[in-house]
Amino acid sequence: MNRKEQLEAEVSKTLEILDQIPQVEAGHRFRAQLMQRIDSMEPASRSGITASDALSPKVAFLALLLMLNIASGMLMFMNEAPQSASSVSGTLAESFSEDYGSPALSYYDNQSALGR
Repeated sequence: MNRKEQLEAEVSKTLEILDQIPQVEAGHRFRAQLMQRIDSMEPASRSGITASDALSPKVAFLALLLMLNIASGMLMFMNEAPQSASSVSGTLAESFSEDYGSPALSYYDNQSALGR
């Protein structure tokens, strides 16, 4: 009980100190000054992107990426004349025959043929 009485005494002492603190009140011109300050700041916030935002590194990096994407797209479409489907399939067939028709792989083909 002694501990409980000490806590209650501390609480009552703290509440008395809080009651003695004078209340904070705003000056009579506070609202007028606040509204004037808000009005002076509004035109800058209404304009959207300011000059400092336009020169920021993020915007510059975004513009650079956009230009690179456009340039790479143009290079891809303007690189060569469009190929016909038969020439594309012929190129693929040659590529597969070179990859899988080499003498190094013929050993494995012969072994699999013997096992049949």
